[in-house]
Parts: sequence; C-alpha cells; structure tokens
Amino acid sequence: MNMKVTSIFFQSYAGLSNPSPDHPVQHVFGKTSMDEKLGKCIFQISPGAFFQVTTEGAEVLYDVVVKNVKEVTENPKDTVLFDVCCGTGTIGLTCMKEGAVGKVVGIDISEPAIKDAKINAEKNGYSGSDDVARFVASRAELVMAEETRKVDCAMVAVVDPARDGLHSDVLRALRNKRKIQRIVYVSCNPTGSLIKDAAAFCAPPTKKYREAPFKITSAQPVDMFPYTPHCEMVLVFDRMTEEELAIENATESVK
Repeated sequence: MNMKVTSIFFQSYAGLSNPSPDHPVQHVFGKTSMDEKLGKCIFQISPGAFFQVTTEGAEVLYDVVVKNVKEVTENPKDTVLFDVCCGTGTIGLTCMKEGAVGKVVGIDISEPAIKDAKINAEKNGYSGSDDVARFVASRAELVMAEETRKVDCAMVAVVDPARDGLHSDVLRALRNKRKIQRIVYVSCNPTGSLIKDAAAFCAPPTKKYREAPFKITSAQPVDMFPYTPHCEMVLVFDRMTEEELAIENATESVK
C-alpha cells in the first residue's frame, strides 16, 4: 500500500491520558492543517481539534442528528441551533447546509477547534459578518446561560460532550431555557455519563431545575467502530407539555 505523508507533528506529554487541547504541538513537516469532506461540507482540521476518525460513519451519525433537528424546526430560517461541545463546527454547519436551521451558535473549550470552526464557516459559505454562524471558545458552563439569554426566537440544542458528559451548569442552562423544546444528545458514553445527564433533563422541577422536564422520545445507536463494544448513541429529549405534566402529577398523587 502506497501512503503519502502530508504532515508530521510532534507532541511531548508525560501524563497518563490525553493532553489538554492547548498543549503545545510542534509542526515538523508539510501542511499545518488538513481538509476533510463530510457530507456537503468541507472542514479544516488542526492538531488539538476533535474530529470523528471515521468520516463515513460520521456522515451516518450526522444524518441522524439532522433528521431529529428538522423534525422540530417549522421555520428553519428563524431557528437557532446551540451546538454545545461543537469541536470544529461539524454538526452545526452540517445542519445549516441541510437547511435544518438558520443560525448556529457553537461553543467549545478548545481554542484550536474554534479557530477551525470559524474558518469552516467561511469555507462553507457563511461569512462571519452576517453572524449566522458564531463560535465561542470557552468552557460551556461559563457562557451557556448568557448565550441563551441573547436569543429571542425558536431554539434547538445539540450536545456532543466528551466521555464525562455535561457540566451541571450546562444541564441547568439547557433545562431552564423554556424555548429549547428539543435537545439532541450525541453520546460516546451511553452506559455512563449519558444516564446521569438524562436523569437531570427528565427529573421533576426543583429549585435548581425550574422549567418543565424533558422526556426521551428517540434513541438511535450508531456503530462508529465495527467489531468493538463501543457505539455512539443519539438520544432525543423533548420538553414535556403542561398537559403531560398534569397527567404525570395526577398519576403520582394516586400512587
């Protein structure tokens, strides 16, 4: 097999796990980034930026996400997608390109990934000047509440966190924003952190979670790594209506 090496990077790390996204990387040879076509979009990827390792599998995964976003966007042009843990902007920009939403706000802790996301918005026809695709480099729990307050139209959220799941402040911001009627949760840890986060989304209202809970309406595993025990899970949470809450409360009171 002939393999062409386009880039070489070197990273020294003495830890036992993955280094942080801003850990220094030395460029040794070739291009400083690479472009990858995923669906209808072209994405630039730099060292330190997360990107799905199997492009064909990612296309299947994103098709599931787009389908679930489209189901609740009656007027896509007036709908904002919050892409939490957005990486290089792949999910949000794919949803835009597929006409599922009219605007994306992406949030990710990795500055290299956010830099790529801004470039990817330009590459795919979304100029930074028109503010339809905005990306923020920050821990999601520090900015999520403020970012949702800036939006006064229909919203849908897609979250694609690392194995530890969502920070409690992000869970609270999503739960307490009434206009978010659907959350599409992409999990790489469906038997661990997804269970914890699902419990927070679906628990009865409390002082911490003031707004109506969500209910699980769809679960779709996607086998990104064949012949391994691992899979991605796309779980859909829809906000419960007042009628559904009344029925549930009545049922609980009878018990």
